[in-house]
Amino acid sequence: MSIKIGNFTNEAGYSDDFRKICDFLIRINQDNVITPNFLWARWVWQFGQHTNTQSHFGVAEDNERVVGLALYDHGLGDAYFCTDKEYTYLKPQLIDFAVKILSLDGNIRIPLPDGDLEYQQAAVQKGFIPTTERFSTARIDINNNDYNLPKGFTVMGCNESGFDADKYYEAIWNGFDNKRERNESEMESARKREGFDKPYLDLSIRIMIVAPNGNYAVHCGMWCIPGSGYAYVEPVFTLPQYRKMGLGKAAVLEGVTRCGKLGARQAYVLSSQQRV
Repeated sequence: MSIKIGNFTNEAGYSDDFRKICDFLIRINQDNVITPNFLWARWVWQFGQHTNTQSHFGVAEDNERVVGLALYDHGLGDAYFCTDKEYTYLKPQLIDFAVKILSLDGNIRIPLPDGDLEYQQAAVQKGFIPTTERFSTARIDINNNDYNLPKGFTVMGCNESGFDADKYYEAIWNGFDNKRERNESEMESARKREGFDKPYLDLSIRIMIVAPNGNYAVHCGMWCIPGSGYAYVEPVFTLPQYRKMGLGKAAVLEGVTRCGKLGARQAYVLSSQQRV
């Protein structure tokens, strides 16, 4: 069977292509999580951050149903692959697409699961060289995740009365150690509240730790579809002055506890940015 790999649409916003990929990532991980390093929630969270080059993404379809992906996370030069279990024969084809379309200055790295010998053999046959670098995804089991907060700190869900979106945008900017002033495009994004319209966004499981002075000291973003069995953690930030106080851990544990009430049994979080 010949399946053609086409490019992702240039259409702005949450297009049909966007939603088909989201549905695909939900579907292939429904019974068993097989792509923990690129779940539907990571796709939703990262979407739009590379608007100039996301048309490079490769989408394999069978009768307009997505069955495979070749895309990057942080930028060209790194490729990630996802396939439906009935279309694993597409793996060499997806690698070829990535080499041709997703390379940067003729170079590309591809993280592959340790146990996927089929992908590893296909990569070696195409000239890739294994390295000792690793891309790690941690799993948090949702079960009795108790925590303690320092005196005066409180927990707030982003859906609660009193939540201040302006303070949130300021906190997330500083929490990721941005030293420069935001440009007009970034300011406009904040004014439009971009990001709060993402599909499947549940503000009740997005956690803020509020400092005694009212600062949003920590944020933990959680993504969970009720009944799906798993959750995803993204993004987490702590303002510099509140680090090494256990606040980030508390926010994550509060978030996964709330996801547990939605049916999640474990949560996944990227624990490094290394590559295999």
